[in-house]
Amino acid sequence: MSSNNNAVTERSEITLQRLESALQRLTEGTPERTPNDGKISISRINDEAGLSAGAIYYYKAFIEKARQIIAAIKSSNQSQPTAKKVTVENIRNQRDDEKRLKEKYRAQRDEIKLFCDQVVARNANLEFALFEALERIQQLEEEIKSIKVVCINQGRQP
Repeated sequence: MSSNNNAVTERSEITLQRLESALQRLTEGTPERTPNDGKISISRINDEAGLSAGAIYYYKAFIEKARQIIAAIKSSNQSQPTAKKVTVENIRNQRDDEKRLKEKYRAQRDEIKLFCDQVVARNANLEFALFEALERIQQLEEEIKSIKVVCINQGRQP
């Protein structure tokens, strides 16, 4: 039973380390799993750590520590307008990325339309060639029917 208890304690330590790392990344402004918008909350720490919903609430001591850090960050951010600049810069970068993606997708759309037009034109040419071939076959069949074939052996008897 003690090996099972050790496994639980070891898992708890690993989870606590993940929470500590997530809190540090969020306070440094370098999150990996959540948006980098400067917001920090208990839920966001949980998400940044990659835990299932509400898993953080099993670590009450960590929650108290995190709430103190969050409160300190919020009080210091109220006196600093730089967080807004970062957000505006992020929005501009996002706008530029969206513009670049739109141009890329428009170019891809135009290439696909051109390819589709070429396929339709090729199909139309093939259908017309088939129509002409069938017309020629019909003419040749009518020609064959109009030719009278006389059997040479008709007059002889074996």
